[in-house]
Amino acid sequence: MSMLLRTAPLRAARVARQQAQQARGVHFENKVDHAMPTNVTNKPWLAAKLAIYTVAGFGLPFFASWFHIQKAAGN
Repeated sequence: MSMLLRTAPLRAARVARQQAQQARGVHFENKVDHAMPTNVTNKPWLAAKLAIYTVAGFGLPFFASWFHIQKAAGN
């Protein structure tokens, strides 16, 4: 029974060690205005891109629903 009790903590330690090694391979630059994968220095263009992304992402399900209802109605 002691063999079974001893293997679980060893396995948990091995998994924890592997997860810590994976986190070390990531590198991020800590620079102001570089947190997003786009140019954030041009504020009007950034606002336009965010608006297009938000409207498209939020509106697409409504458009798809309207399209399928129109298709089912035969129009």
